[in-house]
Amino acid sequence: MADDRTPLLASSPGEEQQQHIHSYVTTIENQQDDVIQKTVTSKVQTTWRSWRSDSYVRSIVMLAVFFIVFTGLEIALLKLNLPAVGPEDEDALKFPQNLKELRRLNEILSKYIDNHFINVYVTYFATYIYLQSFSVPGSMWLSILGGALFNFWLTLFTVSICSALGSTVAYLISGSLGSVAVVRLIGDRIAKWNEQLVNHKQHMLNYMIVLRIAPLPPNWTINLGAPHLEVPLGAFFWGTFIGELAAAKTPGGTDYFIH
Repeated sequence: MADDRTPLLASSPGEEQQQHIHSYVTTIENQQDDVIQKTVTSKVQTTWRSWRSDSYVRSIVMLAVFFIVFTGLEIALLKLNLPAVGPEDEDALKFPQNLKELRRLNEILSKYIDNHFINVYVTYFATYIYLQSFSVPGSMWLSILGGALFNFWLTLFTVSICSALGSTVAYLISGSLGSVAVVRLIGDRIAKWNEQLVNHKQHMLNYMIVLRIAPLPPNWTINLGAPHLEVPLGAFFWGTFIGELAAAKTPGGTDYFIH
């Protein structure tokens, strides 16, 4: 009489061997995947670290070099790309710092924009990115100037995309060659911001949009501190772009673009 505990469909020795082989192969494949993933991650991290500065002095020097080079390019652009003006107006071709300088610059550029639109627009575009990249004062006045020179929608798009591009340049410089200097100089501000940021890790894009509408902390702290707090570059860029668009539609925001 057959034992009731004997399975009705017992596995043959061949099937058991195949199962063992399949299990072994699966284990090996998983281990290989882990090794590949760790290798790729290590290479990415090594590449990123290779751009970072390990010295405070070197970091400061690189920041100074970047600023001097881009400032030189900006000055060359202002001198070479804008239409020639009379000697009495040359001193007005500079970053406006107050309403009087802004009005004078607008008067000069308005004379040339019909015949030299591309030159004026390219200079405006590049200058805005330069100001945002190095947190040079004058972005607000340049936004107002854009409203006087161009139509509202073109100015809105230009200011938003330039703010996003310029902020991204600051993000990349701060997270690479200028990292040591940034952390040492404004590390306390970054740490203070991190106390707020940790509560918004799951909604980083929305958080960045809100920060651009109501910049607390200031924009320059956000631009320089974001790479050190693991803010994703995509959320940083698009949060800045959308936030600038939204800021122009809030009460008072459209004042920047009124002729």
